Amino acid sequence: MKISKFNILLLVVAILMTYMTCKNFKEAKATDAQPQAAQNVETYTSKGYNLRASHVIDGSNPDTAGIFQIKKAPARVDVPWRQVTPPTTSRRAFMSTGWWKPVFAYQGSDTTVHLNYVNKTLQFREDQTFDIIIKGKVAETGHWAMEEEKKILYLSCNDTYFNNTWRVQENGFRMVFIGNTDLNVTGIQVRLDGSKTPPSAQ
Repeated sequence: MKISKFNILLLVVAILMTYMTCKNFKEAKATDAQPQAAQNVETYTSKGYNLRASHVIDGSNPDTAGIFQIKKAPARVDVPWRQVTPPTTSRRAFMSTGWWKPVFAYQGSDTTVHLNYVNKTLQFREDQTFDIIIKGKVAETGHWAMEEEKKILYLSCNDTYFNNTWRVQENGFRMVFIGNTDLNVTGIQVRLDGSKTPPSAQ
């Protein structure tokens, strides 16, 4: 049986497409895993470029499509929560009502950033402390403050995915944290929904 050059070309294309599909499936499966806790957290620096960005990439970017991804925790910043006027009674009551569950997070330079939020729950207290809860257990405790006029929330903790100042948009018992303040240059956006139900241990 005679095989034409066109049929051979189609066969080669089919094999290449199968290989690329399998490779992408393996990579997607690997990124679905829960990320490990941040190791060796770096301090924020613009590396002398005078840029405001969560991470500054040294050297040329080989990715000409402009979709360079950096899967690493935000750099540590010193959050001056003590310098903010203590929150009002109504603000304390609002924040400490129930639990706040991140349901989605987005960052243009890391399409998997939501994995570092959706497995955690925040519980604020009126004494300006808050807990980060993972699988029903307190992973750590930090401090919070609110600059009410500008709607800037100050979160001070070890988890650098939360440790920062956040511009807050509110709609009932829903908050959106926006990583775009004088201190926060991550560009991360996190939606949190308030709940009266404590987080489960699963």
